[in-house]
Amino acid sequence: MIEQRPFPLQLLEQSLSEKLAYFKNITVGHNNLQRVVNELRINILEPSDTSVFIIIGVTGVGKTTLRKRLEKILVDDLLEHLLSNPGQIAVASLEAIPPTNSKFDHADYYIKALEALNEVLIKYKVDYDIPNAKSQDSKSSDSSFSKNTSSLRRSMEKVFINRQLRAFMVDEAQHLFATAGGHQLLSQMNWIKSLANITKTVHILFGTYELLNCSTVSGQIGRRSEDIHISRYHKNCQEDVKEFNRIIRILEGHLPLLKKPQLEKHSEYLIDYSVGCVGSLKSWLVRALRNCIENNDMTLTSKHLKKTELSPSRRKQIREEAKAGEKRFAVLTKDDDISATDVQTQQTTQSNSRNQAVGQRNPMRDTVGNESV
Repeated sequence: MIEQRPFPLQLLEQSLSEKLAYFKNITVGHNNLQRVVNELRINILEPSDTSVFIIIGVTGVGKTTLRKRLEKILVDDLLEHLLSNPGQIAVASLEAIPPTNSKFDHADYYIKALEALNEVLIKYKVDYDIPNAKSQDSKSSDSSFSKNTSSLRRSMEKVFINRQLRAFMVDEAQHLFATAGGHQLLSQMNWIKSLANITKTVHILFGTYELLNCSTVSGQIGRRSEDIHISRYHKNCQEDVKEFNRIIRILEGHLPLLKKPQLEKHSEYLIDYSVGCVGSLKSWLVRALRNCIENNDMTLTSKHLKKTELSPSRRKQIREEAKAGEKRFAVLTKDDDISATDVQTQQTTQSNSRNQAVGQRNPMRDTVGNESV
């Protein structure tokens, strides 16, 4: 008799592609993810002056899963408003693509944003008579409806406002700044901030540690944006190991196999070789599941895990990127400010020292009277 499982037992009779599709759609809520979801949720539903949130973490930590989970939660939160106002859209997202040349394609970005909002007749958006040559984010195009970039932007802004969009999310957001030097980085961040301000829509950028460059380009950007770090799980932290084991138990239960795997006994191996990243663990299990089914095995074992683990060089690269990013984030969030009083005292002391003549002694109280009395 097959033990009770969290999936329909009919799935065991389905094809390989259907089994893989089922498991790929499984997401696990866990502590590190839920902490970020809660923080973003309150800032979207009850926004403050912060209009741009930068979500950073190593590859495979679960940024895309976080985005999808947040989208679902926001729709549930705003369901009553959505039902009473069918024209409203709570949240939308797109995945940024790397530039194909040395310049970011803003027009393509606007079109993708309009598509994400299911906007109709994108090709025939009205031209606001803003010359293409005067647009800071313009690009030349041969197509008849390439429409100067400024009119595309205006169309996107109007859709954001009219649809009462609460949040706009950009996955793989590091691609927005792939060609940006110091000046271009500031320009791109001002562009994002401007879109958020004009449309009153919270913008959330998901990406790698490369995004840490964004919030420090100017004081104004720093004031209107916030960095949020998605932490991985560390094998030397007892609480992290406990939570990671819970995640393993949930995932192993959803593997559509005749016999439920016993993966928790391999937890040390799994947390180490996945670099503590839940997304990487999930991808690894998808590969192992495929290998297991292709070999007609009843359950998934260490044999399948070993066969499908990432190569040592790939694990090393991810681990190094994680450590470097975590270190940099810690430095940027460390409070090293010196109080104004300390600065003023330090400047006064340095000024007095510079103005003092050579051979002149420091001020001191001289002894008065007979010292021996």
